[in-house]
Amino acid sequence: MDFAQLRALVERQARAWEQGNVDACVADFAADALFMSPGGRWQGHAEIRAVITAFFTTASDVKVDITRVMLDGNQGAIEWTWSEVRLSDGKRHVAEDAIIFELHDDKIVYWREYFDTAHF
Repeated sequence: MDFAQLRALVERQARAWEQGNVDACVADFAADALFMSPGGRWQGHAEIRAVITAFFTTASDVKVDITRVMLDGNQGAIEWTWSEVRLSDGKRHVAEDAIIFELHDDKIVYWREYFDTAHF
């Protein structure tokens, strides 16, 4: 995958989350991909789909501002500013998010997010 293709993948992911499109969120992941965040670890399409679906029962109005995308061979990093409105309190919460990823055959096989849960 070249940088333009990666940038398109990152844009697809950001827009899919903003649109609440679970199918589009999962589509860029390999069947056995590993998805990790401070909230847990999920492997494979079924688990990834379940955690994304569960997320959308707790939040709405997701906004993603991509600030940096880096690629080195089949791995790289993304920085984006993520915000959401939590349904529990109706307030917008914002996080600076860093993601480390690995790709194989143009699919995400590893996606690990880092953000400060104390401030999000």
